Amino acid sequence: MPLLPFIKPPAPTTTRRIGTEHSGIIEMEERGGLTVGESAVIAELLADQQSSFVTGAQIADAIAKEEEISLSEAFSIIEGAITGSDQEDAAKEIRLRHAERIAQVAKCYSAAGQRNMEASVTALVQSRLSLPDWTMDDTRKLDRVLFQGIWQLVLDEQAAEEMPSEPVTEEELGKPRAASGKSRKPTGPQ
Repeated sequence: MPLLPFIKPPAPTTTRRIGTEHSGIIEMEERGGLTVGESAVIAELLADQQSSFVTGAQIADAIAKEEEISLSEAFSIIEGAITGSDQEDAAKEIRLRHAERIAQVAKCYSAAGQRNMEASVTALVQSRLSLPDWTMDDTRKLDRVLFQGIWQLVLDEQAAEEMPSEPVTEEELGKPRAASGKSRKPTGPQ
């Protein structure tokens, strides 16, 4: 792969040991984020799954019609019930009347979360351990310690993508923004 003309090259990769004596120990690269390919594999592995959001919206729609409330109110009641948020009495009553449906959404959310974890771990094993034929079924057979360790690496890599690469300098904070070249009408009093 040709190198990009970096002004500052990427930091050298480090490795993380994952596992125990019982599960076996592997080493995986820490790259400071997921690669485009890893993200694409995750999306591909999840592509054929129905969105948990769609399921929640469908059930919220049914509850909204039966209870004569807005769709967003029904969805809020479902999410509040799943997250354990405190709700007003009227919402609690609706939640109780539709407990079975809400439990169905909670189960769907949980399954979606598990699939996301499995797809993410599978993508990292394929990419970072050079095992392109590794499948989600293979991931499901992993020792729990290895699975959790690789999942934690996924979370850490995603969190690293959110953080600024370098702290903002005093000079950058004091610099005015470059003009866009577009003239705009004044919005404040003149």
